[in-house]
Amino acid sequence: MKTLKQLGCAGLAALLMSVSLPSWAQAADGVAAGAADGAAVVTKAEKNPVAKLRGKLLYKKNQIRKLERSATGSNEALRARAGELEKERRGQYVAVEPKLAELYSEQDALAAEIDRLAPPKK
Repeated sequence: MKTLKQLGCAGLAALLMSVSLPSWAQAADGVAAGAADGAAVVTKAEKNPVAKLRGKLLYKKNQIRKLERSATGSNEALRARAGELEKERRGQYVAVEPKLAELYSEQDALAAEIDRLAPPKK
């Protein structure tokens, strides 16, 4: 004869199996259906290809900015011309969207503050 404690444990185990078994079966059916349909199963280790491309694009943009800064830093004429073109570009955008004037001034103030606080580069 089983004790009350043994019956309680057996009942709890049966209850847990009855709750979790259908979800396991559905997961197995879902994987089988996905494999049968030829759908690619994306694991967590794989990244979204668009996210990878965006990361590469951001890296390339930062490389370009860094090289542009070094080029304008060593050539005064290029720096002056690039500054003129940037003012013209901003002026055209502000003519279409006046809200940009305030944002550009805030951006310039932040950049100046960063330049002031950043340690000098060697």
